[in-house]
Amino acid sequence: MQLLRLETYNNRGLLITGLVWLSLGAAAWIMAMSSFPSEDGAALAIGLLTLFVAAIVASFSLRYMRSDRHPTRFFLTLGALVTSVLTLLFTQNLLVLAAAWCASGWLLASLIGHSGRWAEAHAAARRARHAFFLGDAALITALGILGWHAQSSEVAAVLASAVTLPAPLAAVAALLLVVAAAARCALPPFSGWLLSSMTAPTPVSALMHAGLVNAGGFLLIRFAPVLEAAPSARAVAVVIGLCGAIYGIGIMMVRPDVKRSLAGSTVSQMGFMIMSCGLGAYAAALWHLIAHGLFKAWLFLGSGSTIGMKVGKGVAPLSGRMTLAIAAATVGAALFVLVVGDGRADLVPLLLGFATATATLVASLGGNIPVRSKLVLLLILAALIILHGGGLMFAGLVVDDSSPPLMPDWALLLLLVVFLGAWTWQQQRVSTGCGLPLRLYVHLMNAGALPAAGKGEEK
Repeated sequence: MQLLRLETYNNRGLLITGLVWLSLGAAAWIMAMSSFPSEDGAALAIGLLTLFVAAIVASFSLRYMRSDRHPTRFFLTLGALVTSVLTLLFTQNLLVLAAAWCASGWLLASLIGHSGRWAEAHAAARRARHAFFLGDAALITALGILGWHAQSSEVAAVLASAVTLPAPLAAVAALLLVVAAAARCALPPFSGWLLSSMTAPTPVSALMHAGLVNAGGFLLIRFAPVLEAAPSARAVAVVIGLCGAIYGIGIMMVRPDVKRSLAGSTVSQMGFMIMSCGLGAYAAALWHLIAHGLFKAWLFLGSGSTIGMKVGKGVAPLSGRMTLAIAAATVGAALFVLVVGDGRADLVPLLLGFATATATLVASLGGNIPVRSKLVLLLILAALIILHGGGLMFAGLVVDDSSPPLMPDWALLLLLVVFLGAWTWQQQRVSTGCGLPLRLYVHLMNAGALPAAGKGEEK
């Protein structure tokens, strides 16, 4: 009986994996044959990312899930999840979009609770469903408002009529879209579902963090005309994104376990992406979405390899003076750009990326590592700069980035200073060995913690 079950698992698992790889090949061919800029360019790019990660995850799962009690259910749910995400990306109908959005959340929650005999898995799945329900309700209401105003269920007609939306109606619809995006991207106050989803099998975590949480970013990029008709909603997206970015960094700092630390990193990165959408830097948000998805999938699939590994001592934390110097240089670069030219929507995300790259380079080169390794790091950094430059150019071809500025130059500068100030304070505490304030530390350590599953755990 056990042999028969394993044989059935292998057949169905191989079938799902083969279908995903075939779909990936078809999507790559369609993208290669498409002309840019294209109206479906963003959907094709994210669809290609989703299929690529799903194909790797499915192949990885053939071995990882070989001893699972319900492998057939796992692979069928995985295939249905990928199908719902692709439907969400490519549909031109509001009703189908809403159905695919809700289905993807329900299927994801099912995979989070896949370990049926684990009480924490059930609790995590239930928390995810609650968060998704709020986001789904916000999205359905927003789409209902937009469809009623356009007198059509077609996405193209809704986007075309966005410029004629009355200001109050545009603000409500756009704010609801931001809420839906925040819930799916696990930004505060919805972060709990992602941080407690570590009960999911590692392949599910890889697919979730690499692709599914990005759905919120795609939603805002897709409905960019609605956002641009409501500056107040864009401001809310910037504030939520900034808070999420700082909050996620704090969780990543304090968590000792690899997967939850990576979850904190995802919250932070999703915050950056939503903030970029609010600022109108849709091309930067799209490339951030793609680059983060590839990198995070690799980190999660390799997270099991960290068990038993010794922590390296080569890279030391940045000193307070160096952190302050990097922050000052970044602000100086921003001032130069603002004086020489007009403030760009992507100024803040690009300069924050510059600060991150500089800090990583200084920390790596200043560590106690061989000169040969330092040269390799320099080459890797140069390759990454070229890659990101090419990626931004590609995203600029795919997405229209000509949105009106959300805020004046001084406000962009203030936004940059706020984040750099929080980062400098954080690095100062780490470098001096002070750590974070106790209350903040405890809160970040307990972020996403599930309630006790039984009375024995409450004692």
